[in-house]
Amino acid sequence: MGKKLRKKKKKNRNKKQKNQHKEINAISKQIEDLVLEEKNEDFISNLRDDILCHILSLVPFRCAVQTSLLSIRWRYVWRKAIEFQGTVEDVPRVITLLLDPVDNLSYDRKIRLHFTQGSIEATIKDKEELHLNFCNGVQETFSLFDWSLELNLRNPICELASCIKVLHLKSVNKLTREIVSSVISKFQFLESLKISECKGLQSLFIEAGSRFQSLTILDCLQLNEINVFAYNLRKLVFQGQLPWFGLKYSPYLENAILDFRNGPGYNPFACENLLSLLSAVKNVKTLTISGWLFKVPIPKWLSSAGAIWERKDFLFLNLKELCWLDSSMETHTIAVLISILKICPSLEKLFMNVDLSYYCSLSKGESSFWKQYSNRVANTTNLAHLNVVKVKGSLDQDDINLLAEHLVEVASVEVIHVK
Repeated sequence: MGKKLRKKKKKNRNKKQKNQHKEINAISKQIEDLVLEEKNEDFISNLRDDILCHILSLVPFRCAVQTSLLSIRWRYVWRKAIEFQGTVEDVPRVITLLLDPVDNLSYDRKIRLHFTQGSIEATIKDKEELHLNFCNGVQETFSLFDWSLELNLRNPICELASCIKVLHLKSVNKLTREIVSSVISKFQFLESLKISECKGLQSLFIEAGSRFQSLTILDCLQLNEINVFAYNLRKLVFQGQLPWFGLKYSPYLENAILDFRNGPGYNPFACENLLSLLSAVKNVKTLTISGWLFKVPIPKWLSSAGAIWERKDFLFLNLKELCWLDSSMETHTIAVLISILKICPSLEKLFMNVDLSYYCSLSKGESSFWKQYSNRVANTTNLAHLNVVKVKGSLDQDDINLLAEHLVEVASVEVIHVK
């Protein structure tokens, strides 16, 4: 009886030991798995930042941001990436990321965000200059849209955005305009804005606060109406077709470049709007302007109805430097130019750029308006301060001689031809 009991106890003891060995093996296996998992995690985390950033560029932007929760090592890696996948709604967050550098990152940075309808490349330079370049992918079609911008009209909302003083916007479209407007509204210290190549933009309204000083609009080919309210505007640059241009309350404007090389951008052409624009820029010191504007016939009823003959609305009393853009150097062109020079009594430098690709006014005869106006209001026909006249373009010597002969009417100065 005792022998059987001892045998039974031994059997139970062996069974218990066997079970313990199984448990130990299972625990060991779990520990090995954990160690292996930890090693794998360390392997990924120990990769160089540029490799990790490439990995993050393959996942959605929101997921890339969430990696900051993985560990201390991952906390700021996503901020160093330069390329992301996401949606157009992620654009503001990408820009915020760009404005908030960490770990002594360079202030000259670039980030790309790809979304279904296109992409954006955002670049910051010298801490205060931001470039937003949108790309519409392979799509050739575009939708027309109107755009209203309010610049630095309210108190600062975001400390990060307060550093931006210069902003360049390229290829904004109907899809991205509202997001861009929302971002711009936070730049309360913005001083300069450049808008270029915005396909479909047909109407632009800009209202700016006291800090805003410079506006540039380039190659927005569908743009046919602009209204600008910027009291402290100092510089205005426009290149493209002449839109219906409303420039209000800009008494401090000093430099204007009105390059309407593509002709009028709306029909029927409104002479009254043209005269209003010229009146708005009459106090500038430096002016670049398309010559065809002064070849457009001004209806007699318009000049008489507004009593223009008796007023000096178009005397450029402060103008020091004039750059004249034209398609030819014909007698008609020179005659119009001389009429304009007579209403620029302080002019010191005259530059002429002649290019056959520039728009040529359909009017072949001289517009008598400017000749009559200059004869009536000009106090003097002698430009005593004019000492530089340079002409650039494919011209022959006869053209240069013809210009020199007519310039004698207003000044004694040598014409320099720059090929």
